[in-house]
Formats: sequence, structure tokens, C-alpha cells
Amino acid sequence: MKTRYLVLVLATLAMALSACREITITTTVNRDGTFTRMITVSGDSAEAFKKELPWPVDASWAMTSRKDTAGKDKFIVTYTKKYKDSEELASETSSDTSWLRQVMRHTEINKRFGFFYSYLSYKEVYTAANPFTALPYKEHLSAEEILWLTHRHPIQGPSDSLEMKSAEDKAMSFLVESAATELEKILAGGIAKLNDPRLRENMVAGFHDSIRSALTKWSFKDAGSFVDSCGKWSGNSAFERLKEVQPPLFTEFNRKARFLENLVMMESYRAETEMPGLITATNSTALSGNRVAWDVFPMAFLLEDYTMEVESRVINVWAFVLAGLVLLGLVALVVVKAVKR
Repeated sequence: MKTRYLVLVLATLAMALSACREITITTTVNRDGTFTRMITVSGDSAEAFKKELPWPVDASWAMTSRKDTAGKDKFIVTYTKKYKDSEELASETSSDTSWLRQVMRHTEINKRFGFFYSYLSYKEVYTAANPFTALPYKEHLSAEEILWLTHRHPIQGPSDSLEMKSAEDKAMSFLVESAATELEKILAGGIAKLNDPRLRENMVAGFHDSIRSALTKWSFKDAGSFVDSCGKWSGNSAFERLKEVQPPLFTEFNRKARFLENLVMMESYRAETEMPGLITATNSTALSGNRVAWDVFPMAFLLEDYTMEVESRVINVWAFVLAGLVLLGLVALVVVKAVKR
């Protein structure tokens, strides 16, 4: 498929980056709702110490490093920080100055009292990040293909791998189609502003296949280059006037394009959460004792919100002690009354 070109262009660098190091983010939740977050990075000396991480790390984090016995020149770098509540983490996330600031992430830790037991819940949500929403993705991808795309279907053999790649192809095809539709609307809107008799809004629709083909290659640095392309395709120099439109037509489109590039090239990582007590519910498929895990990667939250949640139950020992004392008191009262009779 032609869209595989886009997959290769945008994913090759991502694969190269992810091969350099492994990242695990572990959140340890305490009984009182406070928590500790630890980011572990393993890789060679050139990569392990890079601070381009899924979460902003500043001087308030404690950093340690050690050599990895798994290989020569391999290091394991760990960043650790304690938080009093999820609001503190949210405040820190909002101060992120990297491109990841555009990825909407929300972490929530709650505690619910139930007398004999208390229930703690952890929920982290990545809001769907696709910047090109001119078309509804559900009309281009089936529910089954979404499951393959987000790895919610386990890969158990070659046929499953083919299903996943097919879903990726269709997702990329949808992105190109949606971006082309948005670009055509921008061009047509610019023509409407110019009100030049040499240009008509419906001219742009005739360039759909050419625009789509150019976007598939994803080789442009500025979408303004499509103005020149339209002039070339039509032989109409009046298209050059689109460069005069203020504010510039393609500022937002260019921002979205750069964001999509960064998103697809984002390093995947493992998110682990350790809960106090007994885990009673989770949407994770990786459960071990009181720890659960998820794999976070671009396709997981490209089109739909990606939610990681787990709930655990802890025993309130004092409640059992109190109930025992009350029961003991009642028994003593009954015995005293019986003796008096």
C-alpha cells in the first residue's frame, strides 16, 4: 500500500530510538493515597542519561545510576520522586515544556472508606491525540481493527501480526485522508477570502488525489508548499495569491503535522503500578501479585482515549479491633446481667 510509505517515514526513527533504550515508569501507591513515581531508563551511556522522557524530570527528582551487568557500556538510570497527591503530579505535568505538553494526560488516585476495608483506585488517561479529525475514524476503521491497532488483541502468531499491520495501514490511510480533507478546506477557505474571479473554491476538490499522494510521502516542511503545487497542477498562477492571506493559512496545519510526527516517533514505555493490599479490579492484562502493567505506545492513544486503571482493597485493622472490643463489651454486659439475675 502507498500508505506504508508514510508508516516507514514516520516510524523508522521511532524504531531506532526505541531500540536504544528501555523505559519503565513505576508508580507505587501508598495506603494514605500518597505515591512514589520511579522512571527507570536502561541503555548505553549515550542514551540512558538523556532526559527526553515521557514525563518531565527536573531537579526535584532524585537520580541514581549504575552499570548494567547485562552488557558493556550499558547503564541503568533511575529518577524517583514522592507525591502527596495526584494534583501535585498534574501541576508538574502542566509545566512540561516539551512537545509532550500537547498530549493530554490525567492521573487520578482516590481513596474510599468502607469501615472494615478501604478501597484505593489508580486511573491514568491519555486523551485521544490524533490532530487531524476532519473525518470520523470509525467510518474508516472497524472495532476489530481498533483492537489490533491498540494491541488489545494479543499477538499469538504470524496471522495475528498480519492483522495488526493491516490495521496500521488502514489507520495511516485514514490519517492521510483526514489530513488531505483538512488541507482542502483550508485552501478553499483561502480562495473564499480572496474573492478572486480567477479562483473558485471547487477547484481544490479536483486536486484531491494529488494532495493525498503528496501527503502520503510526508516530505513537506511547510504546508504552504501546496499553494505552489496547486498552481503547478492547474497552470493557474493566481493560486500564488493564497500566500497573501492573513493570518497565514497553514500555521495550525503545520503545528498539527509536526505534532503527529513527534507523536509517531514517541518512545514506547512500560507503565507499572503497585497497589497496597489486594487488587480487586483492573483493565490490565499483566497482573502479578499487587502489581499491574500496561504498554504505552503512540497507536494506543492515537484515535481513542487510553485508560489504565486498577483498584485495590486494604484491611483497616483498627476497625476489626474496634468491632472486637465492642463485641467483647456486649458479651461482658450480657454476662454481668445474667450473673445479677
